[in-house]
Amino acid sequence: MAPSLPDYAIEAIREALPAFGKKIRGFDRKDAVLTGIETRTSSPVRIKRDKENLQSINTRGLYPAGEGAGYAGGILSAGVDGIKVAEALVHEMLKDREEGMR
Repeated sequence: MAPSLPDYAIEAIREALPAFGKKIRGFDRKDAVLTGIETRTSSPVRIKRDKENLQSINTRGLYPAGEGAGYAGGILSAGVDGIKVAEALVHEMLKDREEGMR
């Protein structure tokens, strides 16, 4: 199986794991099957969305959500924002369906 990251990135991660293990106990466990890397920063950009229906203000049908879109600062707030956006999407779909039945 081919690696999913370039060699320089793999090498940098291999060097960084022991350093993180010294700061965060257990981060570099020898029995880990997979180690996921997460940044401590949020997206430096925000995809603007309508306050009412949460769609992108310039791309109909796009529902920006979570950290990548600039609406969260961590995994919990990203999950909450995702639920909020999913509810807004369902609301819009039901509204479109009702209008189509008239």
